[in-house]
Amino acid sequence: MRKPTKREALIGGISVAITIVLSVFIIQHRGYLYQMAYWGYVGCFFISVLADGTFVLPGFGIVITFTLGGILNPAIVGAVAGIGGAVGAIGAYLTGYAGRGLFRDRDSGLYLRFSRIVDRHGSKAIFVVSALLSPIFYPFAVLLGTLRFGLVRFFLATWAGRTVKSMVIAYLGYFGLRSVLRWLGVDL
Repeated sequence: MRKPTKREALIGGISVAITIVLSVFIIQHRGYLYQMAYWGYVGCFFISVLADGTFVLPGFGIVITFTLGGILNPAIVGAVAGIGGAVGAIGAYLTGYAGRGLFRDRDSGLYLRFSRIVDRHGSKAIFVVSALLSPIFYPFAVLLGTLRFGLVRFFLATWAGRTVKSMVIAYLGYFGLRSVLRWLGVDL
C-alpha cells in the first residue's frame, strides 16, 4: 500500500468533506428538497445532483423525476435529471480517486481482475450500471476512481446511462401519473 500524493489527498479530502456536509445538510433540511421540486427543471437538476452525489437520497431523485415527468415535459425532465445524476456521480468517483493509495494493492489478484475488466468493458459496464435502478452505483463509481478510470469517459458513460434511466422514469411518470389524474377527473 502506498501513501497518496498531496494532490490525491487534497482531492479526496475535499470530496469526502463535500459529501459529508451535503449529507448532513440534506438530513437537517429535508423540507427544502420538497421546495426544490417546485422549481421545475432547475429543481430536478439540483435534486439529481444531490441524489447521486451523496448516499443519503438514492430514491428521492427517482420520485422527483417520476413526478415531474408527469407534470412537465418528460423528455426535458429525463435529460435534466440525467445530466444532474452524472454531475453528482463525479463526487463518488473523486472519493475513490483520492483514496486509491489507501485501498489499492497493485499485486493483489482482486485489483488485477477488476483492472482487466475495467480496461475491457469499462464504458459499457458504467453505462449498464448507471442505467439500472440499483444501489451499487455509488460504490461502483468509487471503485472506478480507485482504478484510475478516465474521468471524462466515466462522466460520458454515466451521463448516457443516467439519461436513459431518467427518461424511462420520466415517461413512466408522464403516462402513469397522467392516467391516474385523468381517472380522478383532473386535467393537466
